[in-house]
Amino acid sequence: MSSDLERELSIPPAAFLPQESEFKVFLSTGGVKIQIDPTTSINSSKKCLLVGRQANSADIRIDHKSISRKHAVIYFMRNDESQNVQMMLKDLGGKYGCKVNGDRVSMKALSNGDQIQFGNVREQSFKVELPSQEEMNEAMIVKTEAHRDDNVDSQEEKTHLTGRAAREAEIAAMMASLDEKPTYTKYSAQDEEENELVSTNESSGGNKSSIVYQFKIPITSHITIPVPNASSSASLLTSVCIDPSGSRLLIGSSDNTLRLYDFSGMDMTAQPFKIITVQDGHSIVKAVYSNTGDKILVGTTSAQPMLLDRDGNQIIEFNKGDMYVTDMTKTDGHIAQITAVDWHPLDRNLCITSSLDGSVRIWNVEKNKTKFEKLCSGKEVYRIKCAMGKRTMVTALAFAPGGREFACGTSCGSIQIWSTLKVGSRPERVVYDAHGSGNAIHSLIYNVDGTKLASRSKDDAFVHIWQSRQISRSSKPFLSCEGSKGFHESVTSCFSPDGRLLIVGTCVEPKSNLRSCLKIYQIDGDTSLRPLSPIHEMNVGDKGVSIVNVIWHRILNQIVVALSNGTLQMFYDDNWSKRGATTLVAKGVRKTDDLAQLLSKRAKDTGAFVGEILTPNALPIFRQETQTGTKRKREKDRKDPIKSKRPDLPGTGIKVSEGTSAGLNFQQTVLTSSIGKNKNIAGKDPRTELFKFSEGKSYGLGDKTILAEKTVEEEEEEMKRTD
Repeated sequence: MSSDLERELSIPPAAFLPQESEFKVFLSTGGVKIQIDPTTSINSSKKCLLVGRQANSADIRIDHKSISRKHAVIYFMRNDESQNVQMMLKDLGGKYGCKVNGDRVSMKALSNGDQIQFGNVREQSFKVELPSQEEMNEAMIVKTEAHRDDNVDSQEEKTHLTGRAAREAEIAAMMASLDEKPTYTKYSAQDEEENELVSTNESSGGNKSSIVYQFKIPITSHITIPVPNASSSASLLTSVCIDPSGSRLLIGSSDNTLRLYDFSGMDMTAQPFKIITVQDGHSIVKAVYSNTGDKILVGTTSAQPMLLDRDGNQIIEFNKGDMYVTDMTKTDGHIAQITAVDWHPLDRNLCITSSLDGSVRIWNVEKNKTKFEKLCSGKEVYRIKCAMGKRTMVTALAFAPGGREFACGTSCGSIQIWSTLKVGSRPERVVYDAHGSGNAIHSLIYNVDGTKLASRSKDDAFVHIWQSRQISRSSKPFLSCEGSKGFHESVTSCFSPDGRLLIVGTCVEPKSNLRSCLKIYQIDGDTSLRPLSPIHEMNVGDKGVSIVNVIWHRILNQIVVALSNGTLQMFYDDNWSKRGATTLVAKGVRKTDDLAQLLSKRAKDTGAFVGEILTPNALPIFRQETQTGTKRKREKDRKDPIKSKRPDLPGTGIKVSEGTSAGLNFQQTVLTSSIGKNKNIAGKDPRTELFKFSEGKSYGLGDKTILAEKTVEEEEEEMKRTD
């Protein structure tokens, strides 16, 4: 910091920062200690540490809306009365100021154990850790004497030559410097980044690993998201996914529910905005967002995957095949439990599913036919077989980044690579017994460029990394990571966004005294060591809790870890991560007023229902459906009376059979005929009127008439008279 800026901040001339060899002073926050010495500051010649939001000038940077660009300064100075060295905190006049032990201050001498809060940042407070007063005074005396000796030596050098002679000596030194050859250093961005990493490591006080800063691994901070009703032994977080933009989180569990979270609408309580039961009685196996984030593909333990929109509303359900057909290419759906689903990385309408029936199907949600409002499978059906040529169950699935091929793992332990450009009877590349004979593959994932493929089995203690384009029957793993045995079928691993690191979570026996560990492996370095050793490890979760799912989101630069106790931990870094968990930390916990708490308490006591109020237009029946298909297809559906739900038209003609009211039966035809309209026979003799109707008409009976001359009653009376 320049002297002008120090004068602007009103720093006393006697202010100083302790040297690294004098005494150790720390500010601890969240388990991390920040050492206060010249290595902490941006410029070692500074007399103070600047706390603020501006990145290029602040030594302790806090990115929060209540923090000013130059918020406060921390320095040391000697008290004139007691002659003791004191640590001073000076507020630079920001709107939200600084608080020490809960009281707002403008300038205050700090003591050991004081709690400092800058602005309204409730999630991050600083605790002062000072050495004893004797150590500070002794270091100050040594520094004062050394400073006095330096001043004496400099004055002696200046007084050795005086007047014109001193001026001539200065000119001679300047002329001599002009004769020296200039030296140039080539600029290197890598050197600058390494210098920045070194300074960052020094400022951390040696408590954080240099590996974390070298690869910028976002694990310096974390938050915990509890998932309600998912902590029981019968429930497990089986699927975790973040949409490509990093704005929404999707959690599927074995309790048949799918939870949707929106980071922009959440606070630290982390409540989902929607909970869905996709299919009753069927737990979630895998749920993934499309490459555009507008659709969600959900695979359950049933044979019918489900397609949802971004808000969790059902779009269409996939069809179930004929279970009596043995050839899977002759039926239009799966007939056994779904094991994995995935979206095409480039096409928003293509998805892929695998099942225990030994088939992998590619679906086009836009062009495939429907049957009874269910999506049917197309011709892209792959029959997966084992080494003996028999049908085998598919247990894992992953699309390659380019979408030209996909990898599937089987229950017999094979990894098979199939091309999506053509449907063949044999895979492009295959390796059998990848994790030992009979060990099923439960996780497959590609790196960012598709050159490496990581596989994992819950029955094997290794995570193998393969050269995906060189897989063959006799190929061996490119790298192997030991000590990663999993106890759950949904256990996964992940690559870093740049593909240089592999993140693996370990599993432990339930109710044991061991803790699961998050291991980080470097796969682009020295690969001569087999098995590969992790470059960094950290314990995650409580004792007896296993790591089930791990993902590293590219946009957020955050690592999400799902644990077997039903909780989710999001790891991030304040400098390298953005949005996501940092948004929740910045919001904190929303305060509820006393009136809301009182009403909630009374509602619980009286048993009254207090829930959200839905407006009528917000109900699903009033929701407008999204337009799908081409314009010509929509016009054709609009003309269809069934699809357009058009009311029945007025009927004409005679129709005696059952059906719609487009036709009329015999009775309606008679009533609408000329007899009913033109002849009014009310109050008249029906027989006489019928005779009038038959006058002048012949029915092919000659002279015989259709109607008798007398009625039955008249004939009976005549017979009685004759008797």
